[in-house]
Amino acid sequence: MSLKPPVHRGMKELDRSAFTLNLPVVALRVPTKSIGMIKTDLANDVLRLPKLRNVIDDEGGNKTHKMVLLKPEISLQLEQASERLQSLIHEHKWSMQMHSVKVGYDSWTADDILRAILPDSSQAPTSYEQVGHIAHMNLRDEYLEYKSIIGQVILDKSSTVTMVVNKVDTIDNTFRNFKMEVLAGTQDFMATVRENDCVFRFDFSKVYWNSRLHPEHERLVNKFAQGASICDVMAGVGPFAVPAAKRGTLVWANDLNPASYAALCDNVKLNKVQARVQPFNLDGRDFIRQAFEKYIAQARPIELPPISKHSNSKTKPPPPIAVVSRSFDHVVMNLPAIALEFLDAFRGLFYRITGNAEPDRSLDLPEIHVHCFTKSEEPEKDILMRACRALGYPEDKYTELVADVHYVRKVSPKKDMYCLSLQLPESVAYATDSDM
Repeated sequence: MSLKPPVHRGMKELDRSAFTLNLPVVALRVPTKSIGMIKTDLANDVLRLPKLRNVIDDEGGNKTHKMVLLKPEISLQLEQASERLQSLIHEHKWSMQMHSVKVGYDSWTADDILRAILPDSSQAPTSYEQVGHIAHMNLRDEYLEYKSIIGQVILDKSSTVTMVVNKVDTIDNTFRNFKMEVLAGTQDFMATVRENDCVFRFDFSKVYWNSRLHPEHERLVNKFAQGASICDVMAGVGPFAVPAAKRGTLVWANDLNPASYAALCDNVKLNKVQARVQPFNLDGRDFIRQAFEKYIAQARPIELPPISKHSNSKTKPPPPIAVVSRSFDHVVMNLPAIALEFLDAFRGLFYRITGNAEPDRSLDLPEIHVHCFTKSEEPEKDILMRACRALGYPEDKYTELVADVHYVRKVSPKKDMYCLSLQLPESVAYATDSDM
């Protein structure tokens, strides 16, 4: 039997009492000392509903016995009962009687309640992204007239959510944030999130954060070796920069959004990586050009404090981490809507810095990690061709690029997110025809 709450199709103001159900079940009278065995041996026969006891006191007040409530499918004639239950009742002569269980709002899931309310009972909008204490929904148009009751049900059914919001427009490509409305709970947009052994704090209404990108953050950070140098062009609040720094890398991290930059600075301090992260608040192209020029001009090696480990006073402290590469080892560009376009900043970049069209072999060219969207049926070709156009690289030679196209996630039915990891070609880095 699939237990469902009473149906109240079209309800828009939540009445929790309307979802109360009196459920007749069989109560099995057994010795108290047998309760443990019954819960183990008869787990598939016993009533299981959230926030409802399936063992109650004996109605006669006899403390030597308890009443075990069985699933509603099981009748007094033991139809639908397991063979083990039938055998134990026959062996021990346990008595049975009918008992009425009051199943209230607290025992139903959010999915149960919303399917009983919304016009289409076949589906319910219960999925959301949780950002700290915030449940972030993206409701389709047909659910908007029920948005308040949907928000309240989601709030009721999650012990860790204190505010439910709904996205009301598309992401602003400039600052990567979007407008949202509060559906339920106490308005408080300051979120605290733990990810990759780091803590992040930010105002969710002013910055971009997507908890579904946790695996991608971790995947890319794991590519960075201790002592590597990272140029994070669209750093946001630091989901790549901060964990990379904790792994012992040097990170120059930038974001154009003042709120993201402020949160980035706070998160650097919060995670105690100030000595390994240098934050900036610049346009992405300006940052690429300025960062590479300033970084290459610095003396080597650059010494970073070692990764701290708990040790006693007799243990010799580890040596500093040496950063020896004369150029950045990796560049991260995580602005999927337009990041590929920023690859044009690399054309002629090393020619401009060195003043020489001949490659300087002491300057390693970086691996660039660019996040992007595609709707193409040939995603790898589409992404590589777009990268060629931005770099000024011959499109008919896109297969000659040293590159890897990694699938990240599905954003919508017809749009996917990828990460292009590309070794900057010498012909691009030292091009003399760029307008810098």
